[in-house]
Amino acid sequence: MNRKRLPNLAGVPWITARGTLDPAKFPIEAPIRQCLDPASEEFRHGCRFLGSMASQGRVDAGIFLLGLLRYYQDDLAVVTTVVEGLREFHDARCADALVGELRRVPSSNRTRAYLNTVIRTLTGLPAELVQDRLWQLAEDSSFSYRMRAKFAAAAEDVTSHE
Repeated sequence: MNRKRLPNLAGVPWITARGTLDPAKFPIEAPIRQCLDPASEEFRHGCRFLGSMASQGRVDAGIFLLGLLRYYQDDLAVVTTVVEGLREFHDARCADALVGELRRVPSSNRTRAYLNTVIRTLTGLPAELVQDRLWQLAEDSSFSYRMRAKFAAAAEDVTSHE
């Protein structure tokens, strides 16, 4: 993109020389505002963008998503969106929070989709953050056979991506 065609963007620090958006430099206030109303369509976009920011090293964006996870913990539809955003926050505390969700939310027909999203998100994190945790879950007899099998499959999936 040519900055001469868009002179009003010439000094904007979050627009790269190629004319693309740099999430690492984008102000966090806009996506945070999008995440204040979980009933709005903007909520999903805000969570995804915060995840993009976290993937570019914006720890503040990941921390905000972790806060949303706790704040909306009783609404599985909302926290599913938050968990999807956390896929890009490669931090040990994120892995801890996601494992905590697997322990906090009992497996049932109503919670299955959410728990699958949490497992999928965990498998997207670096192996060194999640592999041991997943194997521990797979060996925990407080979970059903089916859940332990899912944890073992996820641990193997993480192992194969190393």
